[in-house]
Amino acid sequence: MLFRSAALRAPPVVWDRTTVRLLAANAVIDAVNVLTFFAAMQTTTVAIAVLTHYLAPVLVALAAPRVDGHAVRGAVPASLVAVGGLALVLEPWRVDAAPLGAILGATSAVAYAGNVFVVRRLGQRIGAARAVSYHSMGSAVLMAPFAIAAGGSPTVGGLAWLTVGAILTGAIAGAAFVWGVARIGAARAAMLTYLEPLVAVAVGALAWHEPLGRFALVGGALVIASGLYVAR
Repeated sequence: MLFRSAALRAPPVVWDRTTVRLLAANAVIDAVNVLTFFAAMQTTTVAIAVLTHYLAPVLVALAAPRVDGHAVRGAVPASLVAVGGLALVLEPWRVDAAPLGAILGATSAVAYAGNVFVVRRLGQRIGAARAVSYHSMGSAVLMAPFAIAAGGSPTVGGLAWLTVGAILTGAIAGAAFVWGVARIGAARAAMLTYLEPLVAVAVGALAWHEPLGRFALVGGALVIASGLYVAR
């Protein structure tokens, strides 16, 4: 019902230069974000890759007053608290981290932060469903050469997981994010994304019995508290 209602309220598409530029920027920046983030995970630990990637909400909070003309009170300090909480959960200091991995993760953070502002404007012009579907085609074209260069043949199981991921975390979650960021603003939306790594850590602990550090609960509480403070 939520997506149906949102789709019914989607504005008619006007293919002017601004719409085309926003769509192109969305596709390019998203490709950079995904490529550098997964490259970071292959280069360094998941903890370092995730922690540097989630500098993005801090960047969004810093840029929002200038880009959107709207500052959310306490967004910057709350983001810094969330980064500290995330560090307690992931404990990146427990292993040696490759500097290149941290650089790639930070690059993905810059791309993600830029895309939040682009997506908000694009979603307001063409609607959430169109923004997600149209930009994905452009990103797929940009990423295809890297996929071909990586080599290997996809398995049936791999394609099945890819399909499920495309439907759930791609289409449905993507449309929900675009729909939401247009209504609550870039800074609040970016701040709430700190729940993503918490969910990932919780799933890892519950489903795969991955160990949690002794400060994980404290770090998780800091992330959730900072998100609630900004979202209120």
